[in-house]
Amino acid sequence: MMNRLADYHLHTSLCNHAHGTMKEYVKTAIKNNLGEIGFADHAPIKTGAGERFRMRPRDLQIYFETIQILQKQYKTLKIKTGIELDFIVEKIDILKKFSQNTNFDYVIGSVHYMQLPNQKKQAYLSEIKAESVTTLYELYFNLIEKLARSGIFDIIAHFDLPIKFWGGFGNKEFKMAKRTLESIKKAGVCLEVNTSGFRTKGVLAPYPGKRLLNYACQLGIPVTLGSDSHHPNDVGSHFKEALQILIETGFKSISVFENRKRKSIPITC
Repeated sequence: MMNRLADYHLHTSLCNHAHGTMKEYVKTAIKNNLGEIGFADHAPIKTGAGERFRMRPRDLQIYFETIQILQKQYKTLKIKTGIELDFIVEKIDILKKFSQNTNFDYVIGSVHYMQLPNQKKQAYLSEIKAESVTTLYELYFNLIEKLARSGIFDIIAHFDLPIKFWGGFGNKEFKMAKRTLESIKKAGVCLEVNTSGFRTKGVLAPYPGKRLLNYACQLGIPVTLGSDSHHPNDVGSHFKEALQILIETGFKSISVFENRKRKSIPITC
């Protein structure tokens, strides 16, 4: 398998739900022979939900400064500056301004929260209930499509994350997911292969799964790798299994970013 991979989805203790120092994440990456890592903590933007699970505004400068220190200290490892933004339609102007006015290597977009028509506020995906799971998936994938078309993001995180909460796809949900991948292709956004699903009981596969990755490859959608680590021990976890799936589904390369510009590096056996 290919060495010197990039893990672009690492969180820090600044987001209030991850553990370990940023230096510990770096040391694990070096131990696991990664070529690049990217910190992608939750941005300090009020979205109406989950406010305590993101950086505080005053922590953003600490985030940048710590990454800069680590870049100087560990020159054998490429350390990129990323961010994860929760996509909320009502906050799209704020998200766009934040992403454009800050120097990131890449910006990850994700959907962790939704608001049903009969709800007064955003709620975490696991907390949302409806008579029809199909209705929930339709709302979710509509948001992912809007995320892709917004022009704000370089990477879409954990594409089919709701299977963790709402169960797997039927035919209707799979068609929705395929339609959404087609929108991602048109938008020119990169798709994350998120290996945290391998660490999740009841999933034990990447987000997105093999069937959807097969279709993404047919469409020619570029992909990145991300462990979604909330602990140093998870850096680069299950990359071997993810790479095997990528090879089996026909992918020849993965994407890396610098200053919001994407390039491909080959997958070699």
